[in-house]
Amino acid sequence: TIGSIAKLASEASEGGETPINREINHFIKIISAVAIFLGVLFFVLGFILGLDALDNVVFAIGIIVANVPEGLLATVTVSLTLTAQRMAQKKVLVKNLEAVETLG
Repeated sequence: TIGSIAKLASEASEGGETPINREINHFIKIISAVAIFLGVLFFVLGFILGLDALDNVVFAIGIIVANVPEGLLATVTVSLTLTAQRMAQKKVLVKNLEAVETLG
C-alpha cells in the first residue's frame, strides 16, 4: 500500500549518509589535509629562511585559509537543484535535494 511505501522511504532517508555526503566529506578531508600540510611547510620554511615568527604564523594561517573552496556549497546546491528540475519535468516529486543524487 501507499502507506507502507511512504514508511519505507522515510526510514531509508533517515539512516546513513547518502553517497554524495560521503564523497563531499572525503573531498573536504583531503583539501583540509593538503591545506594544513602546506601551512606547516611554509611555516617551517619561514623559520629556515630566518623570517620573524609572527610573520610565519600569519602566512601559514593565510595559506590554510586560502585553500578553502568557497564555492563548493553553491556548486553542489546548484547541481542538485538542476537535477531536481529535470526530475520534476518527468513528473517526479522530490522532497529532499540529497535524494535527487541517490535517485539519479
